[in-house]
Amino acid sequence: MTEATPKAKTTKAKPRAKKATTAKATAKTTATKAAPKIDPKSTFEAASGIITTLARTNFEEGVETARAVIKSGNIKSAVELQNEYVRSTLKRNIDAARELNELTVSTVREAVSPYATKFTEAFEKLRAA
Repeated sequence: MTEATPKAKTTKAKPRAKKATTAKATAKTTATKAAPKIDPKSTFEAASGIITTLARTNFEEGVETARAVIKSGNIKSAVELQNEYVRSTLKRNIDAARELNELTVSTVREAVSPYATKFTEAFEKLRAA
């Protein structure tokens, strides 16, 4: 019942907002159409894919390492296996973080570039005046 109550309130609020701000809604729609054509779903899917692959690989390698450690004959080989696991996991995580960073930076640059250009033009007009 708690879910139905907020939905009912939201439904009632939307028609009132549309009637009061019809002109603003049109302006927002026009501004949205002028924005760059970035597909947030594909960016989100790419990031999700990186994270999912990383988690799956880390889990699988962790299980394999644990099995190898259990089967190892002595402490020295067990520690070496764990050290190798930590090194490879750290490298893989850093590489994934770099990929996510590059994806994020490129997406933000694409999203902001039209606005940055307009801001620069407006700033130059202001400076010239």
